[in-house]
Amino acid sequence: MSSSSCEVVAMIKHKKMTLITDKIEYQNNNLARGEFKLKPLLSREIKKMTEHVYFTRLNIKIETTMENPFPINLTISLRGVFEFDNVFNENEITEFLKKEAVEILYPYLRTLVTNVTTMALLPPIVLPIVDVSKLFPDNKESSATFNINIQ
Repeated sequence: MSSSSCEVVAMIKHKKMTLITDKIEYQNNNLARGEFKLKPLLSREIKKMTEHVYFTRLNIKIETTMENPFPINLTISLRGVFEFDNVFNENEITEFLKKEAVEILYPYLRTLVTNVTTMALLPPIVLPIVDVSKLFPDNKESSATFNINIQ
């Protein structure tokens, strides 16, 4: 007879989530058509607001540079405010905000980027689906970049 052990992972449930768009800033750089390499900079911020309310903010910045010209500059900041019934372990909440909250928010950020570029009558920018653990390795507050070719 063999015995096996099963690891139980605690899931943190939030009572309420509110999405807030803190910033959408768009600038047309009036570059001629061509092939461009997109190097968006993503960053994450987490904070405690009150006893049971916390937030995770995702920011994306797309900017033209001398080394990497791009037709637009775009900055979007999206915040997810999470309310919990009871907070017993701050570390569990922090881990939720660093990983699961980013997994919840990133699809909304992708949609915002696509919609803003489409409404500006540009070819839509569709950010790739990403693994959050690779986007922000070691669960640290950090920034991430990736390359996308656009024509």
